[in-house]
Amino acid sequence: MQTPQSRPRPLGALRFLAATLLSATLAFSGAAFAQTIKDGGDLRAALTGEPDVLDPATSSIYTGAQVYEGIFSKLIDLDATGKFVPDLATEWTQTDPKTWTFKLVTNATFHNGEKFTSADVKYTFDRILDPKTASAYAGLYSQIESVDATDPTVAVFHLKSAFGPFLTNLATNGEIVNQKAIESGDPARNPVGTGPFQFVEWVQGDHITVKKNPTYFKAGLPHLDSVTFKFLPVDQSRIDALSAGELDWSDAIPLQQVSALATDDRFTYVTSPVAGIPDFLTLNTKVAPFDNVKVRQAIALAINRDDIKKVAYMGTGEPGLTEMPTGSVWYDATGVFGAKQDIEAAKKLLAGAGYPNGLTVEYLGLSQYPELLKTGQVVREQLKAIGIDMTIKAVDVSVWYDAFVSGNFQITSAYQERTIDPDNFYSLVIRSGGPINTSSYANPAVDALIDQAAASADDAARKGLYAQVRTLFSTDAPLVFTHYETLNYLMNKNVTGSAITPTLSLHMENIGFTE
Repeated sequence: MQTPQSRPRPLGALRFLAATLLSATLAFSGAAFAQTIKDGGDLRAALTGEPDVLDPATSSIYTGAQVYEGIFSKLIDLDATGKFVPDLATEWTQTDPKTWTFKLVTNATFHNGEKFTSADVKYTFDRILDPKTASAYAGLYSQIESVDATDPTVAVFHLKSAFGPFLTNLATNGEIVNQKAIESGDPARNPVGTGPFQFVEWVQGDHITVKKNPTYFKAGLPHLDSVTFKFLPVDQSRIDALSAGELDWSDAIPLQQVSALATDDRFTYVTSPVAGIPDFLTLNTKVAPFDNVKVRQAIALAINRDDIKKVAYMGTGEPGLTEMPTGSVWYDATGVFGAKQDIEAAKKLLAGAGYPNGLTVEYLGLSQYPELLKTGQVVREQLKAIGIDMTIKAVDVSVWYDAFVSGNFQITSAYQERTIDPDNFYSLVIRSGGPINTSSYANPAVDALIDQAAASADDAARKGLYAQVRTLFSTDAPLVFTHYETLNYLMNKNVTGSAITPTLSLHMENIGFTE
């Protein structure tokens, strides 16, 4: 995630995204952007689920980010063409491998009236890195030694070492908060930022409403007066609500209807071949039988990703072998264990693990995400071929999440949003002690490689290191990638300005109704 005024050397992945995402934007939403946006109006938007909290440091659910990213601002952002662009920083320079200097806007104000300064930048990252915060994103900023806020209009980051994904991480998960708002209020339920929208209300189980920030530091934005995020299942009811004018915008549509709705004259459809979400099976390495690597390897060899794509994702997206889509320059599946289904090899591993007659395991299913639940159903049928009887326990998202983070499960499906740089995935999900390492996987050799890759600014060297990481961890099989899920937005014809960006931010400030 980077910028135009000061152009640091872009990561290879971003050079690719610049071309592919631009073409995707033009192909799928060019007509919408050609329309004139009028100011005003109240947008009704459907989200696939309800946020956990609206504190960007502690939220771990993507639906939380979908809402809070409109309430907060970051130092820099990443646009749909793959370019780093200014947000709260007007420009940035790297004075040496371990020092980054950001010049800040002088006209930004928090929703509580506090003026934005470099002190807020320092507080934000000190708070993320404080173990008491228990931030899921602390691993993305572990290379920060300190932030110098001596000049209120300049923030200077001093790093422990060179850090290749630094700008990417700032643009993905770097929402700036205000100390007074955090310490005197309820950051989980009443967020206060400098973003285009201010928090209004959260009606549990139904909706969250935000309203236009009249003092937003970017002239002419946002266009909308308010946005109401409704928590709705991804089924026909969404399409019916759009058709009836009860909804204006939706973050997902039933996959079996993608091909028909993409060309339906009633709607505008937006997608991207690159920006999306890797989905995977998570195996709890701390509980039987998945504390045995041979059982985990048997699972990896038993699955057929083409069947998962066909049945669970209705042919959309692509079979997943890594955390990246095949179009990314970071994509490299060499050395991935279990890249192809091998039933006989899986049976031998299971017998070698002490289960020659098979075994029974329980899959924790997530009811609100039908593709993940269907993945479990497909995997259940595939595992029968090697003698594993997998029962499915479907629960709602709150029950699932509590069990997932506490390790109270055997096997489940999960995903990791906003994976642009490989470090976004490996430092959080794979590294031992990582804040989203719910498989409890630990391998010191993998940890060392992850740290070495993060501490390098050489993209080619980093790619080689990540190839070693993938070989080791896929052989240990705490996770088994199943699919790379592409996103689809659908809106009525009078809504324009929506695009899918690499960070998956909705950027509701750019959306509005047509003249």
